Amino acid sequence: MAAQVVSSDPAKYAEGLRKQLMADLFEGDDLETDVTPLGENISLADFLGEGGVVSLQDVDKDLEEFQEHDVIKGILEQGRVVKEYAREIDDKLRTVEMESIQDYINESDNMVALHDQIKVCDTILNGMEQLLSKFQSELGKVGEEIRQLQVQSQSMGTKLKNRRAAEGQLGAFIEQLTVSDELVAAILDNEVNEEYMEALVALDRKLRFVREDGVARGSLARRDVEGALEKLRVKAVTKVREFMLGKVYQLKRPKTNVQIIQQSVLLKYKYFMRFLRAHGQDVYMEIRSEYVSVLSKILASHFRTYLGAMEKMQTAVAGPNDVLGAPESSGGGGGLGSLFGKGAARPTTEATFSLGERAAVLDQLDKPAIIPHMAEFEGRKFPYEVIFRNVHKLLLDTATSEFLFCADFFDEDEGLPVFRDMFAPIVAVVEGDLANNLQDIGDLVCILIMIRINHDHRKLMARRRVPSLDDYLDRVHLLLWPRFKLLFDGQLQSIRPGAERVLFVDSTRPHFVTRRYAALTSSVLILMAGYDSSDPGIFKAQSFVDMMERLWQAMHDLLLRMSNLFRDRRTGIIFLIVQYNHIHVTLRAAAAGSLPGTGAPGAGAASGGAAAGAGAPAAPAAPPAGAGAPGAAGAAAGAGGPGGGAGAPAGGGAASAGIGRTGLTNLKECEDQLASCTGLFVDDQLGAHFRDMVDWVKKAEQAAKRSGAAEGQIIPGFAPAQAAPILRDFATRWQAAIEAMHREVGAQFAETGCGRDVLQASMTSLLKYYTRFLELLKRQGAEGLTLVREAVNVPSIMYEIKRITKT
Repeated sequence: MAAQVVSSDPAKYAEGLRKQLMADLFEGDDLETDVTPLGENISLADFLGEGGVVSLQDVDKDLEEFQEHDVIKGILEQGRVVKEYAREIDDKLRTVEMESIQDYINESDNMVALHDQIKVCDTILNGMEQLLSKFQSELGKVGEEIRQLQVQSQSMGTKLKNRRAAEGQLGAFIEQLTVSDELVAAILDNEVNEEYMEALVALDRKLRFVREDGVARGSLARRDVEGALEKLRVKAVTKVREFMLGKVYQLKRPKTNVQIIQQSVLLKYKYFMRFLRAHGQDVYMEIRSEYVSVLSKILASHFRTYLGAMEKMQTAVAGPNDVLGAPESSGGGGGLGSLFGKGAARPTTEATFSLGERAAVLDQLDKPAIIPHMAEFEGRKFPYEVIFRNVHKLLLDTATSEFLFCADFFDEDEGLPVFRDMFAPIVAVVEGDLANNLQDIGDLVCILIMIRINHDHRKLMARRRVPSLDDYLDRVHLLLWPRFKLLFDGQLQSIRPGAERVLFVDSTRPHFVTRRYAALTSSVLILMAGYDSSDPGIFKAQSFVDMMERLWQAMHDLLLRMSNLFRDRRTGIIFLIVQYNHIHVTLRAAAAGSLPGTGAPGAGAASGGAAAGAGAPAAPAAPPAGAGAPGAAGAAAGAGGPGGGAGAPAGGGAASAGIGRTGLTNLKECEDQLASCTGLFVDDQLGAHFRDMVDWVKKAEQAAKRSGAAEGQIIPGFAPAQAAPILRDFATRWQAAIEAMHREVGAQFAETGCGRDVLQASMTSLLKYYTRFLELLKRQGAEGLTLVREAVNVPSIMYEIKRITKT
C-alpha cells in the first residue's frame, strides 16, 4: 500500500512522511533530542521575569556563560543579525530534511523486501521451536529410562556383593571344617622337620576355628570332623614331643656348645612350642620342665668349675687382721685364706691399703671373662675383686643370653618365669660362694671395689634392658655393704683411745699408722669420687661422708694423744707436723693423679675387662719434697669444705674427679691442722732464739692499743730507750740465730719432705716480727727513728735468709 502511495502522489507522501517525522522528533519517546519540553507549570513569565520584562542583568549573565559557545561566538564576532542567522539555519534544515526524505523514499523498496524476509525468518524460527520442543520431550523420556536402569544396576550390584560375601564365608567355613587327605597324610606319615611345621600351622588353624568360632561350635558339621581333628592333634603332639625332647637331650652331651644348639636348632623349631602350648599344655609343661632341669644343671656345673678354677689363683692382699692399728711387726696375712694357699702371712704395711693398679678392674668391666686354664698356665694370681668381676661378668652375659633366648623360644610372657626357674640354681651357686668368701675377706679396699663393680653391673643390665638379675644384684649389694661397714668399724676400733701407748714409736718420722691411714683414705676417696654428693646408687652419700669424718676424727685424736707421749712439747709438735704433712701430700697426689677407675661415676662400666695381671698392689710414688707447704695446700683445698667448691689442687686439676667433695673436705681439714701445728713450732722456735723481741712486740702492740697513743707519742712502758738493748742484742747475734734455726730444722725434719716449708715459715715469721718491731719504734718520734736508722735493715736479713736456705 505504501508503494502505491509513493507511485501515485510522491509529493503528498513526502509531506506526510515529513510531518510524521517531525511529530516523532518533537513528541515521540523513541527519538533522542536536545530540546527539553516545557513543563506544565512553566510559563513565559518565568523567562521574562516579573512584569514581563527581560532583565538586562540576566542577559549579561547568559552572555558571560555562553560567550565561548562556537555559534554565539561566531555571531558576536561577525556582527550579524540574529534573525537573519536563524533564517539561514532554518533554510539549511529544510534542505537537509528534504534530502533525507528523498533518501527514505528511494530505499522504500528495500525496506519492504526486508520486511518480507523477516516474516519468512519468523516462520522458520517457529518451526525450529516446535522441533526443539519435541526433541526436549524425547530427551526427558530417555533420562527416565536411564534412571530406571541405574536403579536396576544398583540392585544387581548389592545382590552380587551379598552373594559373594555369603560365598566367601561359606567357603571359608567349609574349608576350615574340611580335613583333606593331604593334611592327614602329612600329620601321620611325614617326619618332624621344618616342612612338618606347615602341616602343624594348618592343623592349628582348624583346631582354633572349631574351638573358637561361634557358628562352628553350633553346626552339625563340627560333629563330623571333631573326632578326626582330635586324632590328628594327639598324633601331632606325640610326634612333636619326641622330637623336642630329643633336641633338649642334645644339651646333655659332653662338650656341647649350649648356645649353638639354642640358636641353630631350638629357635628354628620355636613354633612347635607354641603349638604345644595351645594344643598340648601337659606336654608343653613337660618339655619346659625338662629344659629347665637340663640347662640349670649344666650351667650350675660350669659355674662351680669356673669358681673353683678362679679361686685357686686367688691371692689375698689384706686379711681380717690388717687394720690401721695393727702392730708394725705383726703379720696381718690373709686370715683363713692363708691356710688354703690363697695368701701367705705378711706384715701389715702401707701397700696393704694402697689402691695401686687394683682400680684398673673398673676400667675393664666389659671385657670377656678370664679363661682359667690359660691364666693358670701363665701362673697369674688375682685379688678377689678380679675374681668377683670375672665371675659376675660371665654370670651377666649368660643371664642376658638365656633371658633373650627364653623370651624368644617360650614367648615373652613365659620368658621371665622360665628364666627364673632355670637360673635360680646358678644364682644360688654364685651367691653362696660369695657369701662364704666374704666371711674370710678382711680387705676393705677389695669390698669397696666389689661394691663399685656391682653398681656398674646394675647399670649395665639396665642399659641392656634385661631385668632378670635385678633381685640378685640387690642381694649382692646387701651382702657387700654390711661387710664394708663391719671392716670399717674394725679400722676405727683399732685406733680407739688407749691404743696410743701400744702404737707409740719414739720417732718423728711418718708413723706407720699415718702411712696406712693416708693410703687407705686416698684409696677409698678415689673409689668413691663422684658418688659422695647425691647419687644414692651405691649407698647414701651422707652415710659415706659421716664414715670418713669419723675416721678422720679418730686419726686426729690418735695423733694428738701420741704427740703428748714425747719427752718435750717441741718434739710432739714436730711429730704432728710430719704426720699431717704426709697425709696432706698423699691426698694431694691422689687428687692430682690420673689413676685408672677414678673418673666420673659410670665411666668404668663403659669400657670393660678383667685386671688379668693384677697382683699385689704397688705403693704410690713418693711425693715431691716440700709439697706439703701450708701455703701450697691452700690451693689444693680451695673451697672444698662442706658444700664443695671449684678449688683444685696445685699441680693438678682433677681434684673433683680424683677424690671427690669429701676428699676436698678432708684435704682442707688436714691443711688447717698442718698450718696450726707449723705455727706452734714457729712460735716455739722464735721464742727460743728471739724471745725478748717477740715478747716486746706483742706487749707493745697491746699497750699501744690500750693507751691509744697517737703517731709520734711514746708508748707507756715501751719507749725507744727500753727497746734499744733488744735491738742491739738482735744486731749482734741475728746471723748466728738464723743459722742455728736452719740447723735445728734440718736436724729435726731430716727424713721428711716438709723441713724446707717449716724453715720458710719460721723465717717469714721472724721477718714479720722484726718489721713490726721497727714500725713500733718509728711511730714514737725522733728517738725511735734514730734507732731504726741504726738497726739492721730488712733486705740484709732477707739476703742472709736466702743464702742460708739455699744450702
